[in-house]
Amino acid sequence: MTFAAGLLSLIAGIWLGDRLPDIDQHTSLLVHRSVITHGPLVPFLLFLVSSSRKSVPVRLFVMGLCAAFAVHLGFDLFPKAWTGFALIHIPEYGWTSPLASGTWIALSGFACVYMALRLVRNGLEGTVLAVGLAGSFLYAATDEDAMWRPLLAVTTATIAALVLAIRRRPKRGRRL
Repeated sequence: MTFAAGLLSLIAGIWLGDRLPDIDQHTSLLVHRSVITHGPLVPFLLFLVSSSRKSVPVRLFVMGLCAAFAVHLGFDLFPKAWTGFALIHIPEYGWTSPLASGTWIALSGFACVYMALRLVRNGLEGTVLAVGLAGSFLYAATDEDAMWRPLLAVTTATIAALVLAIRRRPKRGRRL
């Protein structure tokens, strides 16, 4: 695999991950901020597929998608007010409370970063993920009013996910 193919895969994942959570606005099947599109379900399904494959472009695509999902959710964590379409909607249940919505969005962002980190196989991929995460944030920030609180949320989720991912890695020479 060439570096260019891997980079294009990552960029495609970031592009899709930035847009996919809001696909619920373009369908009559889901309400905006549906628990299905504003949670880790889609990234998790793609994570399962990519972690069972050796294809580097597929892993980089899913890493980019997970990173952009986390960034999108980081911005969604700070709406103008926790009312209406800012709340998470669960099909057949309805809108959740502001506390439940904020908690769901924060935990989902953490889960997305964690999955992206679990796909990293070496230092180069880790660097590519870090640059992709930063690039995704800067790209998303161009359309947003707030920047510092989402940056703090994404950074906190990344640090927490990194600590957990490092703790889960087996030590060299030890079997799981």
